[in-house]
Amino acid sequence: MRIRNSAILILVMLLAVVISAHYVLSPVRAIGVANIVVTSVYWGSDPMDPSTAHPGDVNSQISVVLSNVGDDVARGVNATLLLGPPLTYDYYLNGVQYSASSVSKIAGDIDAGNSFTIGYTVSVDSDAKEGIYRYQLQLAYKSARELQQVSSSLMIDVPLWKGELHVQGVVTLPTKIYPDSKQVMLRVGIVNSGRGAAKDLQLRLALKPPFTASSSSSDKIYLGNIPAGQVSEAGFIIDVASDAKFGQYSVIIGEQVGDQIIPVGELSLYINEKVKFNIVSVTPDTVSSGDSGRVIKVELKNEGSVKADSVRVQLRVGNFFTGTLTDFLGTVLAGETKVAFFTVDIDSKAQPRQYNFDFRIDWTQEDNALDDTLNLVLFVVPAGAPVTLIAIGVIVIIGAGGYFFVRRRRMKAAQATPK
Repeated sequence: MRIRNSAILILVMLLAVVISAHYVLSPVRAIGVANIVVTSVYWGSDPMDPSTAHPGDVNSQISVVLSNVGDDVARGVNATLLLGPPLTYDYYLNGVQYSASSVSKIAGDIDAGNSFTIGYTVSVDSDAKEGIYRYQLQLAYKSARELQQVSSSLMIDVPLWKGELHVQGVVTLPTKIYPDSKQVMLRVGIVNSGRGAAKDLQLRLALKPPFTASSSSSDKIYLGNIPAGQVSEAGFIIDVASDAKFGQYSVIIGEQVGDQIIPVGELSLYINEKVKFNIVSVTPDTVSSGDSGRVIKVELKNEGSVKADSVRVQLRVGNFFTGTLTDFLGTVLAGETKVAFFTVDIDSKAQPRQYNFDFRIDWTQEDNALDDTLNLVLFVVPAGAPVTLIAIGVIVIIGAGGYFFVRRRRMKAAQATPK
């Protein structure tokens, strides 16, 4: 029995030794490796607010996010971006510009499960077309445990989108415009319906008669950047020529690039008919220096096809003229003639000559306050003798002449009679 127990004990000890030897001598698990991949590519430096590239951009940043999805540290990670149209990498050396076909950046060590963002500064050709461009990214690094050199080549997609601008609408202030309207505000809604931002945007109106800019810069505006999907408002101030014909007009609005205007859309503007007044006659048209209380009658005709309400006229005179120089004519229908009366005093110092005065007309038309200014001419002649004295003098002269004529005939008749 003792022998049997001893044998069992020996067997148990041998089994323990075998099991122990198995764990001690079993091979170590396989050593892990690093694995760098690209997880994101975007323009700009803020992943939460990425930007877009625009043809002609200079020194724009492409951000490439490298992630280590392996289970070992990647040592000395180097990433080389191979470039091609429409992207270029330009640099200066001793004041001379050079271009390179590749750009290398060092990311250093990237732990397993971590990421690192590399930024490449590039320029975009001015004639670049929108789309997605594919470029090669060459990676080189080592796995930390075995210091094994790893090289890989990945393809990254770089988006290049343009802004696409459209005219959403236009509003004029005042709502209705007429010939000779001044300081008309145009508020134009511009929407970017493209997939990229419109950058450094300057808009300009391609004005032609009967429209002109109210000032040297009121036909253009700088809007800066308009992100994709955003609406912006552009404001312009224009004048309308006094001889403009009523009707529909189109004005081109475009993006100013250098001296060129690249059309964006058309603005539809309507010029309403404006009452056209004309001076038919001025009675009298000749006055004398020193006249007092002279009544000047002016016949004014509405030659348009619409009526004018609340018509007020004013004779704007200069020095030497005073008196009642305004009159109210009320409503003047299309084709109607009305008479305005002014009572004028002329200073005795007024020089004999032709005088040109502004004849100002104010009225309302469809609740719009309008005005016009015509030219009125008066002639001033030297002051003469009063009319009554002249008449008496003429009568005296005629009477004296008749008296002498009759007396002479009588004397002749008496001489002819025989004694």
